[in-house]
Amino acid sequence: MLKINAIKIDITTFDGRYGCKHTFQKGLNIIRGDNSSGKSSMFQAILYALGLEELLGGKNEKTMQSVLKDIVEYPNGDFHRVIQSYVYLEIENNDIVTVKRAINSPTESPKLIDVYYGALLTGNNSNLTKQSMYIHDKGGASDKNNGFHLFLATFLGWKMPEVPNTQGQITHLYIQQIAPSFIIEQKSGWADFLATMPYYNIKQASSRVIEFVLNMDIFEIQKKKQAISIKEDELKERWKTSYIKIDNIARDTRFTLQGVTDRPSIVNEDDIYLIKNIDSGSIDIEHEMCNLQEEYSKISDNEVKTVGENSELFEEQLRMLQNQHSLKSYQYDMISSDVAINEQQLKLYEEQLSEIENDLSKNKSYKKILQLGGEVQCDVAKSVCPTCHQRINDSLLPHDIHQEPMRIDDNIKYLESEKGMIEKYIEGQKKFLQEQSSKQKILQEDLKNIRTDIRRIKKDLTENSRIPSVAEIEYRLNLSKKIEFYERKIEEFMLLKQHIYQLSKEYLSILSEKKQIDSNYSENDKRKISAFEQLFTNRLRDFKYKSKPINTIKISHDNYMPITYVNTGENYNIRFDSSASDFIRCILAYYISLMQTSIKYQGNHPKLLMFDEPKQQDMSEEDFKVFLKILSEFTEEQILVFASFSNNDESFISDTKNIKFNLVRIEDKLIVNI
Repeated sequence: MLKINAIKIDITTFDGRYGCKHTFQKGLNIIRGDNSSGKSSMFQAILYALGLEELLGGKNEKTMQSVLKDIVEYPNGDFHRVIQSYVYLEIENNDIVTVKRAINSPTESPKLIDVYYGALLTGNNSNLTKQSMYIHDKGGASDKNNGFHLFLATFLGWKMPEVPNTQGQITHLYIQQIAPSFIIEQKSGWADFLATMPYYNIKQASSRVIEFVLNMDIFEIQKKKQAISIKEDELKERWKTSYIKIDNIARDTRFTLQGVTDRPSIVNEDDIYLIKNIDSGSIDIEHEMCNLQEEYSKISDNEVKTVGENSELFEEQLRMLQNQHSLKSYQYDMISSDVAINEQQLKLYEEQLSEIENDLSKNKSYKKILQLGGEVQCDVAKSVCPTCHQRINDSLLPHDIHQEPMRIDDNIKYLESEKGMIEKYIEGQKKFLQEQSSKQKILQEDLKNIRTDIRRIKKDLTENSRIPSVAEIEYRLNLSKKIEFYERKIEEFMLLKQHIYQLSKEYLSILSEKKQIDSNYSENDKRKISAFEQLFTNRLRDFKYKSKPINTIKISHDNYMPITYVNTGENYNIRFDSSASDFIRCILAYYISLMQTSIKYQGNHPKLLMFDEPKQQDMSEEDFKVFLKILSEFTEEQILVFASFSNNDESFISDTKNIKFNLVRIEDKLIVNI
């Protein structure tokens, strides 16, 4: 709880000391004073002492009224120039501290705040421990030693939540942003809900404030979601790295990788394998290596034959290689031609997509102009040829057959459909070209190897028939190297398979975690929002809200602001569906029910409400009585209502009849000679 015990303003002028001192109680406190008596000066001084003057539209002493920093007028007609001025504020929450801040000082910056550990204004001990702190500078909300706003948050028992800013970075919610949820300033505070909240690049700041005040679980849920998201992103990176490695093995061995893609998925270890097509069907890399080992074992048992002994075999091999070369050359030429044709087709698709996107952009622009009531300055839209300016028909049908032209909405829908179709064509075309290019490279490598083998055999056939066959020796060496290569690659492949399988299990665990916190709201949060809505609508009934039926009013689950529902299922901001006086009723009901909900569910509301001149906001006499009556029921909280009561004693007596409250009376002027 944030309870304000007392305020003291101390002003030194060339003609003496001026100022004031007032105390406050628990429950409803009415600060009464005639217009221009200084009620707003006291209100602003309280905010200033707490470092919350940004709710007034600025920072530091410039937000304060002139009587507190420049000229004291007292009594009427006498002006006294201010030399220095301070505001003291005694606050309580289990412990008591008193804060002191300079408004005008030749020696102290307004960024400096002195904190006295004890009741400096209401206690008897003036020798209190003092600590100097600072605000409105880097570290003011984070410096554990001397940052005043962090001190104030800690004093209130608040742990400021981490929230995303508009750049996607994580920062903390600021106490200055929470203050408008319990303080309504006179000039701007009644314009909207949380109207005076300063801007700190916090994403959806008003929603984050309500979530904090109600101590909603959504912060923990978002933290968990963020942690899971980070874990998932990290896993995607590890998966992609492993996929690139295992895909490189496929490329090196010229096998096709199956059972895994570059995106995380649920896979079984046995489902991942390397395969290639052969004349008899297909074969995986392990069986291919077994066949090579078997072949090598057979030829190793025999001596190397001479050129003469292998001549017939070489001639047969030469014919086979030449046939293979012719076939693969043909296949290579066909694929090369196919690649060139499809590259041209891809280019045409991309040009067509560009034209469709341009037409779509124009149509959407035309639609927006037409919706705003304007005219589209386009010759075609007026059935006029843009080239020869002759009248044109929009149909090839005979004139006596009526045909409705396509509406702009239908045209947009058609173009979007065409765009989606062309994008799918382009995606398919790129994938096809990638596959064909890969085949092209493989054929190119095959042709290179075949030509090498042909040259080797031809060379062997021209050698002395009695010497050992060089081709056979090279074949044995190459076969041995190929087996060693396959063994190494298979070993790497098996390790990567196992690693990807482990990543797959991690991915399954992440999916399970995501499913468990699929909703943004816990059941407890849903109960809080429901209770908030019920209390809010009850208060609207108390204040006799009439602009819309109460049963159509809800609290939005998107931003926690009041909305009105209509039969079509659409909803509207209650601000635009309410009269001026009814919207003031909405604001009062909202702030009161927000505190009630927080109290009911042990939220973070400071149990303090401050209202500056609510009666001057189109509020009737009867409404104001109801308002004060409701506020007087909060005996364990603290409510400060600053009001003039139309400068009339009768109005004050009437409005406060049968209401329990503490009166803080400003008889003449707030700042007087002391």
